[in-house]
This record gives sequence, C-alpha cells and structure tokens, in this order.
Amino acid sequence: MIVCDGCGTQADDAHIRARIGRLELATRFRPIHIHTLLIDVAPPSRPEDYFYAVAVDRSVRSVSSRMYFDELMKCAEIVPDAAIQEEIALAEFQRKGLYLASAIECPIREATELEAAVRKAAPTVVQRVKASYKPKYIALLSEAARELIAPLSDAGWKDRLILDSDSPFVDPFLADPSAQAEFATGFGSRLAKALSLAN
Repeated sequence: MIVCDGCGTQADDAHIRARIGRLELATRFRPIHIHTLLIDVAPPSRPEDYFYAVAVDRSVRSVSSRMYFDELMKCAEIVPDAAIQEEIALAEFQRKGLYLASAIECPIREATELEAAVRKAAPTVVQRVKASYKPKYIALLSEAARELIAPLSDAGWKDRLILDSDSPFVDPFLADPSAQAEFATGFGSRLAKALSLAN
C-alpha cells in the first residue's frame, strides 16, 4: 500500500490506476489556458459517471450524472438534449476555456466526511490553482466546496471567485428531473449567467 497523492489515503494498485485513468481522461479536454476553473468536491464512485468519461450511450451514466453533465454544458452555451454527443460537447466545453477539477481527486465514500476532507485538501487545492491551473476565474460546485471559499479568498482569488449568492452552485435534485423542473434548481443557467457577467 502507498499513499495516494489525490486523496491522501492508503491505496492499492487499483485505486492508483483508477486515479491515473481519470487524470488521463480529464487532460484530454483540458484547455491550454483555463478561463474558468470549476471545482467540485470529488469524482463519483462509478467510473461511468465521471464527467470526462465520454459516454457514447448515455444510458450507462446514472440519472444524476447525466443531469450534472447537462448542467455544466449550459456554461458552454450547449443546449443539452437526448441526442447530445458528449465528445463534441466536451470539446466545445474545452474550447470555451472551461475545466472541471475536483478538490479531492478520488471518490469519497462517506458523505459525512466531505467537508472535513475538503478542508484538509484546501492548501493543496490553492497550490494547484496557483501553480498548475492558473485560471482567470474559479466557480465552486456543491455544498462542501464552501470550505474552499476562505482559503481561495485568502490566497488572492476573492475577486475572481464566481459564487451563487456567496455560496457554491448547488442543485439538490440532480437525481430527480421532475423535482428539478418543478423547483427550478438547475444550476447550469445560473452559472452561465454568472460567467457572462464576469467576462
């Protein structure tokens, strides 16, 4: 067992291979110059649900994964529909200078551990933002990403943080399309509007 650089836990070979696989998928669609870095907490546990895992048949993704993908595509002015081709959509997402990263680069099994894990990872996230990503703007996704607001602000990113009324962009109904439609919780349009105002 070795310590994983992505999550700081003791990890076996399969864990390390899975992390490297996710990094390879994401790197394929990483813009040369990142305009807006979107930071979520952690990748999903199912490999098929990973944002950068191109699904030719979208039914392999969970409902929440498809909805998440579609919400983020709205940032690239892509109107998602049943016929969306993910590889083309991701290429356009890249062309617009958008990139999705995770504060913790490996799935977190216990939801109760998310905030503590993000808090612990915050110095590493700030370092990656400054040394590697170098975006013009940063937008935070999911409630636990709130733990990154103060560290990023203290590191000089306060004026370039894109938030939803001082909070990360969140949709509590990502696994429930009818509830999302009923309560208008989709964050993609709100995030797209915030990005347009920031430019």
